[in-house]
Order: sequence, then structure tokens, then C-alpha cells
Amino acid sequence: MRSREEIRKSNIPFQRENIPFEYLFNPRAVVVVGASKGKDWGGAHYLETFKEYKFPGPVYPVNPKYEGEEIHGFKVRGSISSLPDDPSIDVGIVAVPAKFTPQIIEELGQKGVLFAHIFSSGFSELGEEGKQLELKLLEKAEKNYIRILGPNCMGISNPKTRIYFAHKLPLVSGSVAFISQSGGNAYRHLYAARIKDYHFSKIISLGNQIDLDIIDFLRYLQSDPETKVISIYIEDIKRNGNEFVQLLKETTKDKPVIIWKGGKLEAGNSAVKSHTGGLAGNIDIWKSMTYQTGAILINNFEELIEMIQTCLFYKIPENLDTAIITGGGGPAVELTDECEAFGLKVPRLTKKAQKMINEFIPQVNSNLSNPLEFGAHGTYENIVKVMKILDKEPQISTILMTNNLEWYTSGNLKIEEASKSFAETLSPDSNKNIVNIYNPIWVRKETLDIVNELISKMRDNGIIVYDSAQAAAKSIYRLWSYGNYLKNQGLI
Repeated sequence: MRSREEIRKSNIPFQRENIPFEYLFNPRAVVVVGASKGKDWGGAHYLETFKEYKFPGPVYPVNPKYEGEEIHGFKVRGSISSLPDDPSIDVGIVAVPAKFTPQIIEELGQKGVLFAHIFSSGFSELGEEGKQLELKLLEKAEKNYIRILGPNCMGISNPKTRIYFAHKLPLVSGSVAFISQSGGNAYRHLYAARIKDYHFSKIISLGNQIDLDIIDFLRYLQSDPETKVISIYIEDIKRNGNEFVQLLKETTKDKPVIIWKGGKLEAGNSAVKSHTGGLAGNIDIWKSMTYQTGAILINNFEELIEMIQTCLFYKIPENLDTAIITGGGGPAVELTDECEAFGLKVPRLTKKAQKMINEFIPQVNSNLSNPLEFGAHGTYENIVKVMKILDKEPQISTILMTNNLEWYTSGNLKIEEASKSFAETLSPDSNKNIVNIYNPIWVRKETLDIVNELISKMRDNGIIVYDSAQAAAKSIYRLWSYGNYLKNQGLI
């Protein structure tokens, strides 16, 4: 990577807008301004994470109060100007009281730092005085050719370069990016993804977006080869909305973009204003915008996790037709209602398929048309046979099945074997997805380990275990809608 001077000498005009994001996500050196002893938050927190994940470059804490001492193994410097010039310092993390931040930005810019992540809060989210402070920050940044991330944010995480703003996470790179206007939502997403076993290419906590904003990072992720699925928690747009809409249209051609809109109703809108100082906007406008751009609009954190997994694991369904396999009549009715309520269809199977199933499952106490409920005949072996028949049903795109834990608690069947067998019921060129349901309300203490293993092994074989038919139906419907948008645009 190039220093600021090298960028100046290149053919690209040296403007703040042209500073490559590679310096933010892969910095050669980092300065942390405001680290204090005896604290586990603020600047000291970032020093802890750099130490924990063994960040390979130099890390310089700056605090004149502790000059010459060590904080978490890093020697403290007394001033920004006293820092070494080689290697170049690309990122400065600022964790000082808000009133001191304009001066710190000026000093960082004079040192040649390219990006300042302002962790500090106390800006426009608190009112007019804070807004004026943000204007001073931006003035200093423009004068000194430095970009600002924040203020009031957690910054970035990039496992590939050993940068995290949270503890005890795997240094495993993935294909999911998350842009979040909430540091708290970014923080908990890191841990939720660990449980669900997917990994990130990048995570960006934006805060108040006085300089770098959602549009900047969406544009970067659009062409980032490491990112396959983009997810966003958004409260408000700081820039021209038309620019955001156009960028979404360009991005969804190649990658799904999942949007969780915060502040949809009156009280939520007020919460947004106190959180980041923004105005949330009417939810009907957001619904219209996502419909026009192919973005996937979801409602909450749980749906965000479900939709990301759906985009990662499943093919875009050709239609909404779903086959349901379950054990009893009551559950079959409930599953059918839930699927239809959220957009899926449950058509009758062909006479040929029903006849083939009837060869080994009697019609007594069973329904062979769809939903398929087999009662005592719903053995593991019979379910596998049925799924192979369903794979040949041309009108079906989704096979939704529930689990019977008795298959596994008896000791006669290993979960790994069953998961693999279910996945292999589909031919290699099949256009179908297998969806699994296991409601956590059914989990007992003695079956907890079995359920966790079931979820893990199913996922290893490309099958998601959703908590409910509602969750599965919403996710599959939204994936189909995205595919339908691409089809209407002539892209698939």
C-alpha cells in the first residue's frame, strides 16, 4: 500500500474522496488517542482487542498523562506529533471527550493519518451544540485531508487483518458484510453469527455519519470480492436518497442486500433522533424503495440472521410451491396456515407422486396429497423415500420438514448420517431447497445437546433449521421475491 505522499504522486488526484478504503480495513499502523489505565472501555478496550487478536502492525497509545508507561503491553506516547513516520499510520482511533476531538483530528491530519474513527459520543445526538461540534470536526477533516468514521461508533472489524471491536471471536473470514448505524447491533451481530456459524468479510459501525456514510461503504462492498451478502441496519440517510436508490439497484444485480430499517413508527423515529441525531423517514417509502431496487427489507434482528443464512445456503426458488412433511394432522394444518400466511403455496402433489408414496405408506391415518402427514408411518426411512419422490415433482421448489427427535434419541440413527441422507435425496442438478423446522419451545434439558447437534449437522449439509414455519416462510418468500426482481430485470 502507498503512503499519503505516494498517493499524491500517483495519477489519482489527492482528494479525501479518493483515499482507498484498503487503508481503513488493512492499516499498516494504528494510533489510539485517549487510552487510560484501569479502564476496560474507550481507548483501552481497543488496545485490548489489538493485543488479543495479535494485530501485526504497530499500535501507538497516546496520552500525555501516561507517557512512557504501558497499557495492555503497548508503550504510551505523549503526543501524536512524536509518533514514528514509518510505517505510515493509516488509522487513528479517537476516544477523548467530544470537545477535544476537533484538535485531535487536526493533529492526526498533520501527521498524515488517513482515517479517524471517532469512538467518542456527545455530538448531534445531544442537540444543537453537538451539531456545531460536528461541523468543526468536518472542517478540520477537510482542511487536513482525513476521513472520519463516526462519531459515536464502534468502528470496523475485519477478521482477515486481525481487527475486531469485540472479544473472543474466531479469526475466520467469511462472505457476509454488515453496515450498522448502531454499535450495539454490530456488537451483538458478531456473537449471533458465531452461534449460527457464518462469518464476516467486514463489519462497519457508522454512528452519526458526518463524513463517511452508508453510501460510501455500500459502494465499497459492491465491488469487494470477499463479500457475497450485504446486510445493513439503517436509521436514516444523511445524503441524497436518490443516490442511495441508484446504488442499491446497481448492487442487487450481483449481491443480495438485506436492510433492517430502524425507527419505523413514531416512538422508534424519536429513538433514532436521540441515538444518532437523524430522522428516520416513513416506512412506506422504504417499502417502496426496496421493491424498486430488489433490496430485501426485514423487520428485526432475528429476521436479519434468518435472511442472511437463507441467502448464504439456498438457491433462489423458481416458484412459491412448497411440500410440507410432518408427523400429525394438527401440526400439518398449522404449518400450512403459516406458510400460506407469509406468501408460500401448498399445492396438491401429482397423482403419480401420491401413488408412489402410497406404495409404502397407507392412506389410513395419513395424508398423501400435501401437506404430507404420516402419523406412525413417518419413520426416518419413509421420509427419505418421500423426499426422493418430491425431488421429481416439477411444481415444487421448497421441501419443508419437521424433525422427530425420537429418530435420534433411540440410539439407532446418528444425526450426521441422517442430515447427509436428507441432503442427498436431492439430485445434483435439483432446483429445490430443503427447509427444516424445529421450534425451541420443544427443547428439553435432556435433548438440548441433540438439538444443537442437529442444527449444526443440518447446516453442514446445506439445510437450515428455522425456529418456526413463519420464519422459514418469510425467508423463502423474500428470497423468491429477490429472484423475481432479478428475473423482471432480465438478470437471470
